[in-house]
Amino acid sequence: MGVYHREINEPINCLVNTEGLFNFGTYNTAIPKINMLDAKNPLGFCNCNWFKSFRLKEWEAFQLGNDEVFVFGVVYNAKIAVFILLIIYDKTNDQTYKYQKIVNPSKAIVASGMLDTYTNCSTSGYGLFFHNNLEEDEIDIFAKFTSSDKLPEAVIDITAYHITQPIVVCHPLGENRAMYSHKNFMPVEGYMFLKDREIAFDPDKAYMMIDDHKGYYPWNLKYDWVMGCGYDNKGQLFGFNLTHNQVIDPEKYNENCIWLDGTMNVLPPINVYMGKKVWIIKDEYGMVDLRFYPVTEASIKFNLLLICSDYEAPIGRFEGFFDLDGRYIQIGECFGMGEKTRYRI
Repeated sequence: MGVYHREINEPINCLVNTEGLFNFGTYNTAIPKINMLDAKNPLGFCNCNWFKSFRLKEWEAFQLGNDEVFVFGVVYNAKIAVFILLIIYDKTNDQTYKYQKIVNPSKAIVASGMLDTYTNCSTSGYGLFFHNNLEEDEIDIFAKFTSSDKLPEAVIDITAYHITQPIVVCHPLGENRAMYSHKNFMPVEGYMFLKDREIAFDPDKAYMMIDDHKGYYPWNLKYDWVMGCGYDNKGQLFGFNLTHNQVIDPEKYNENCIWLDGTMNVLPPINVYMGKKVWIIKDEYGMVDLRFYPVTEASIKFNLLLICSDYEAPIGRFEGFFDLDGRYIQIGECFGMGEKTRYRI
């Protein structure tokens, strides 16, 4: 097997330059100006800003965990509708709570970048709010989901500290067509109320991942993704992000990485082989070899001809290892989630 290498590009101020071209690359600092609507013909033909905005898929998501719970929340703007989703897996009681609604786009805003911006969505007792304040190295998240016949009330109020190194990508889906993502693995503090229980998040023991995401994806959007956080067999904390998507030239452009000691380390392209009881995630360099065992099921599936969704987001545990050019990370304890996403929307 060969040795994998990928350069981290020098910081940039905006995603699209003055000529309307995307600054393709992988970065480890926030990009101040996420000006995707300034791109010249990103869909392959001349079009106006309202149509580019309509075709631009946008979401902000977080994963939150400690010894007691694992939480996934997202505001996803597909432009004809907004999806708000919160999944809580209570490790202590082996219970899953899933809150989801489809919302009118007028009731949601997805942030543009991470410097003093806001994502919010609220409707009928469901609310999820992000304040991305990287000028102060903080991301604040508040969520409140009211009780129903089958679900208890859930309230989350947390602050994540953006003091680690992010992976920020602008990667090609076509000639001048891109997806953008800002992801980071961070310490977090705050609390969650679930039923009659308060769960505290201690920054020495709790973690959060953030994903600020936009893309001129094809009508048929497709990607497989996993993330996990935990400890190796020596007790060292790590987090990882692995995606197999529609980006062109994944050897050069992918968002795969592992965080160690607050530093982001790039990883090679991967493939995800999905079985009913186990997912296998591997690369061709011998650097990634994982098994993912889902313990929960969550899906959004429908087919309305022009619009359809085949989405699965299981939560579960990981086994396996990473090998970073001789730095061997054997997983001791690791929890996370995966996504199989197939949208026509």
